Amino acid sequence: MYITINNKKIFASTGGKIFDKKQPVALFIHGSGLDHSFWGLHSRFFAFRGYSVLCIDLPGHTHSEGPPLSSIEEMGVWINDVIQEIDASKVSVIGHSQGCLVSMEYVSKFPKLVKSLSLIASGYETPVNSFLLEAAKNKPKAAIDKMMSWGFGRAGHFHQGTIPGNSMIAGGYKITEGNVPNALYADLNACNNYKEGKKAASKITVPCQLIMGGQDQMAPRKATMALAETLPSSSKIEIIQKSGHMVPLENPNKCRDLLKTFIFANNPTS
Repeated sequence: MYITINNKKIFASTGGKIFDKKQPVALFIHGSGLDHSFWGLHSRFFAFRGYSVLCIDLPGHTHSEGPPLSSIEEMGVWINDVIQEIDASKVSVIGHSQGCLVSMEYVSKFPKLVKSLSLIASGYETPVNSFLLEAAKNKPKAAIDKMMSWGFGRAGHFHQGTIPGNSMIAGGYKITEGNVPNALYADLNACNNYKEGKKAASKITVPCQLIMGGQDQMAPRKATMALAETLPSSSKIEIIQKSGHMVPLENPNKCRDLLKTFIFANNPTS
């Protein structure tokens, strides 16, 4: 569906169901250079179990009007604009990679309507390799090559997709190629410049879970555990060992089960 935020048309997939603000909302926020389709399997699962789903394309990504937003702080405020526009009252926020930074920024400043926060594959800061940042601006094909190489674990590199006949890396290329150079560079630059993650994480009071990939090269365990130490002590920490950075694609069933257990408990449908 399309919604209008700050006079810009914004796209969000709803998991195959009509959006109903009276239901609990599952809001999915994608990572750098990606879009709503990253959450295809998870969005349908929640949409057919009593949740209203929004998998947003951030401004300037795929189906959403641009330009891309330039900072994580700006994105966090923008997420609040989305929540206000849809008039939601019970929200579970799920972010991946850059989406985690945006989620933390939003939840730390606007926690009133949030029932749970799920963070997948991130630290509280995500400094970006200088080669990758320069390539995203001037040589986007090289940037995508590196992101796909670093982003997927062993199964992804053997094109062993979880959907028969599907290659995770090929899918990643297709999506990211549609968001270069402007959106990808803006995303990576925003991540690189974001220094408020530790402060934001320390302010979070809602139920929180952190899911990490055991083979993640883009958000290594040291960075993710540093985030874990900053989050509330009651936070659920989960490691999916046979996964790289793209956890929801590489291990969708395990990731779904972890999200399901946590969100069902903290933002039930009845």
